[in-house]
Amino acid sequence: MIELKIGESVSLTNGAQAKIIKELGRGGQGIVYLVEVNGQNMALKWYFNNMGDWFYRNLEENVTKGAPSEAFLWPEYLTTKQKGTYGYIMKLRPQGYHEFGQYLLARAKFKSFEAMVNAAMKICEGFKALHLSGLSYQDLNDGNFFIHPDTGDVLICDNDNVAPEGVSSGILGKARYMAPEVVTGKAMPSKQTDRYSLSVVLFLLFYANHPLEGARVLACPCMTEKYEKQFYGSEPIFIYDKVNANNRPVRGVHNNVLRRWNAFPAILRETFTQEFSSECLSDPNKRKLERQWQNVIQQIRDMLVVCPECKDETFVEDANTPKCMCCGKPFDIAGTLQINDRKVLLTPNTKVYVDMDNKPDIQVINVPGDRYPIQLRNITTNNWVVETPSGKIRSVDPNMAMPVKAGLKVNLTGAIKGVII
Repeated sequence: MIELKIGESVSLTNGAQAKIIKELGRGGQGIVYLVEVNGQNMALKWYFNNMGDWFYRNLEENVTKGAPSEAFLWPEYLTTKQKGTYGYIMKLRPQGYHEFGQYLLARAKFKSFEAMVNAAMKICEGFKALHLSGLSYQDLNDGNFFIHPDTGDVLICDNDNVAPEGVSSGILGKARYMAPEVVTGKAMPSKQTDRYSLSVVLFLLFYANHPLEGARVLACPCMTEKYEKQFYGSEPIFIYDKVNANNRPVRGVHNNVLRRWNAFPAILRETFTQEFSSECLSDPNKRKLERQWQNVIQQIRDMLVVCPECKDETFVEDANTPKCMCCGKPFDIAGTLQINDRKVLLTPNTKVYVDMDNKPDIQVINVPGDRYPIQLRNITTNNWVVETPSGKIRSVDPNMAMPVKAGLKVNLTGAIKGVII
């Protein structure tokens, strides 16, 4: 095992030098150092042992290709081979981001449901971009994400095992996150197995418990390799399986999922129940694509409003009988913005996202004394074009507002149009 010394420099393939400032952490593959490259602080992952020529060439290709999206803390520079091993340079994690595992241990908490939903959307967007680039992640688990608790912004890290689809990096992953067919040895990591791992990560994000770990797993005296292959490979059972109730969550142990299961909209429960059904667990071709997950997440985001009574967030599945899940009081929906086949519910202080990025486009505001007190503020940098039922046209500039009045049509951005109903 070759460790680097403070003040030492390592050579990069582009001719630059990386000066070691201090150690940031270490894991199974190597050590991460804070380094200075061309006057900029960055991170160096330095491998304990030479990972081989293929691994080096794959890193080199990934550096050349560049990141699939801005969500990835991607390898930016590669060191030359030295001291019998090598490493790569990536950007540092910005301040304010926490490891996903900290959320699972309740050492970090999302500021809001909005931030949690944003995180889910960003994770899906990142892996959609990765797969569209012809790559697969291969080792997806809770240690691969840094998440900002206030905004839900996500940075995807540990990208050194990413390889072209159909090519194995030699890393299988952690059994709890591996697709059943990988656990049993029937398949190697691929886009399809990434999608199983993605479903596990999303379930953990929303419910903070593992989808396959209930009473049956809890009763296991010792998690040996034999039991791992059974519980996560040959005989996986979803904790809310429609047919098999042998692995239900246990009160006092799996409290997070017991408390949250009915708090989120039914469409999320139904999607996970299908995704972890015996049918989908055994057939990789039936797993949801990232875009399909984004559609589900968009639907639950459209149901998320701010309660006018207690000012907390709540999900509303039935606009005819809205009731806050926090204060328990019924309240009125001020209006609905229809965008294509979507119906976005409107209450004061609610933010509206017109597409699948994590940038809100509309802030619902209350203007007391106005003829139409509930209004939509334009928080984009684009002008909106509003058309009245009589055909009159007016523009809504950034930071200006339009009334929530039935019949008004609005061109929000590009091809995205809405109507107040």
